[in-house]
Amino acid sequence: MARSEATHDYIVIGAGAGGAVVAARLVEAGCTVLVIEAGGDPLAERPYSDAVANDDPDMPLADAYKVPAFHAFASEHEGLARDYYVRHYEDTAVQKRDWRYCDEKGGILYPRAQGLGGCSAHHAMIIVKPNACDWNHIRDLTGDESWRAAHMQTYFERIERCRYRIFFWRWLSFLTGLNPTGHGWWGWMQTELVFPLRPIRDRLLLSSLLRCVRAAADAFGHSGTQWEAAETDPNAHRVWNPFASGIRIAPLSTRRHVRHGPRERLLDVKARYPDRLDIRLRTAVARIAIEDRRAVGVHAIDANGNELFVEARREVILAAGAFASPKILMLSGIGDAAHLARYEIAVVEDLPGVGRNLQDRYEIGVVSRMNKPWATLKNAAYSIRDAEYRKWRRFRLGNYTSNGLLFSMALKSRDSLNEPDLHCFSLLGDFRGYYKGYSQRIRKKDYLSWVVLKAYTENRAGTVRLRSSDWRTDPDIQFHSFAEGSGDYRRDLDAMVKGVRFVRKVAEGMDDLVAEEEEPGRWRDSDEALRNYVAENAWGHHACGTCAIGPRDSGGVTDSRFKVHGVDGLRIVDASVFPRIPGYFLACAVYMIAEKAADVLLSPPQGEMA
Repeated sequence: MARSEATHDYIVIGAGAGGAVVAARLVEAGCTVLVIEAGGDPLAERPYSDAVANDDPDMPLADAYKVPAFHAFASEHEGLARDYYVRHYEDTAVQKRDWRYCDEKGGILYPRAQGLGGCSAHHAMIIVKPNACDWNHIRDLTGDESWRAAHMQTYFERIERCRYRIFFWRWLSFLTGLNPTGHGWWGWMQTELVFPLRPIRDRLLLSSLLRCVRAAADAFGHSGTQWEAAETDPNAHRVWNPFASGIRIAPLSTRRHVRHGPRERLLDVKARYPDRLDIRLRTAVARIAIEDRRAVGVHAIDANGNELFVEARREVILAAGAFASPKILMLSGIGDAAHLARYEIAVVEDLPGVGRNLQDRYEIGVVSRMNKPWATLKNAAYSIRDAEYRKWRRFRLGNYTSNGLLFSMALKSRDSLNEPDLHCFSLLGDFRGYYKGYSQRIRKKDYLSWVVLKAYTENRAGTVRLRSSDWRTDPDIQFHSFAEGSGDYRRDLDAMVKGVRFVRKVAEGMDDLVAEEEEPGRWRDSDEALRNYVAENAWGHHACGTCAIGPRDSGGVTDSRFKVHGVDGLRIVDASVFPRIPGYFLACAVYMIAEKAADVLLSPPQGEMA
């Protein structure tokens, strides 16, 4: 086994939303950092940029990555995809009721990405910051005041480079320090809005959208839910009505309508400080080396199959994601002692919380086939050979500047809630969840889909468990959805049913255009029928919580400063640390905690939470 001298202050495992961001900030502060990433660079390696998604000659990886409208193709591209197959139910008979179940794999496709940027290389680029309660929950759990929402807001302002609010607010902030919008203006993550030109060009679509908005307002009015008509920006400060429901238009993390995120952030820092940052691609970490209860380095395998041992001068930062981070911990001897003993892994630290507390959103689609194709999609073949692509490439205009969403709505499933727990968004396309080949449905031009996303789910009973002591074996991932899980699953089911009924009400604004609602199908009209449909078919793609922040005697794996309990020199900085799933979309929340982690690492040592 080749052994590397400790030439880096920090080793970061994973170049995704957490790892790339914390590494970049540490390098800028003068530290030397080695980033180890199992995948490659989707834009730099020709054997992969010339590869195609699903044997599709019209979709090179570079374009699948860059073009906002092609994000679904990126998630299925062989040069980027890191697919897991998960179980929503341990009971196989129940699990097989989901038509997406793959008998060969024994589960449901859960698309993940490996490569520079991690899942930020294939996600839909939506940037919605968490609610204040998400941060205050961690403060209350740990007693660490640095997690309070007002302080966490500074990290959002640090990372965002907002380019969709009028420049007056930017200069007001620059000249006076006043920032009433709550946006960041000078950060590394540029946010843009895609002005919905499609409805303007398509009179039928425009009139249909206006009818939908009126139907939405009517639906809110009859539900008794507080409605906010003025503010559509989900990231703006809401002084008068911070918890109101209403229409939202989510910004995207794009720069001049090209995907822009942690990959670009990391490579920008590499260009400026080449002597401080080393990036090793196509190198997988098998386990973390721990001596005298301190992480000293990592055992890794490079692209040629060579085993390496790389040492760190200061610390190892694990940022491999909600599935891989607990797996690496367990293979390193950190986890439930009884579970590790089953695979004859020597126990370094008995932490039963590792791999527990797995959480996700619940999502369901209401998919309608229209009477005729949308006129605005006439020239959109979702190919690098069509007119829409040429318009995007030459002028950064047209349909392909968008991720496909028209607009969204936030609402509360119960009036007693403080924050909206349902996020419903519409898109011109046929989207019914994830399975092999799902991205090809985007090419259908006569569909409209509403996706109902349930935030703040009750269930925290999911697990990530080893199947083997071999690092090459995927873990066993069980979400234990609804009745198999924890909490009052009926609340989640009822909320999802309310969401389905709500978007049906909204869709009535264009009922004359609809040929048939194919999912769930209008024949499923009773509450019981819809509950059964949701329980059998709901999916998610925001896994988190498997190495949660919190006291170890309550199942916590890390303290409030990201340090793994009982092991020095080892921290975790990714979605696995959230004790409760935050907000509506995870990317922004992970960027924010990565910035916070960098501050923790660069600050003088202080007392750690027991």
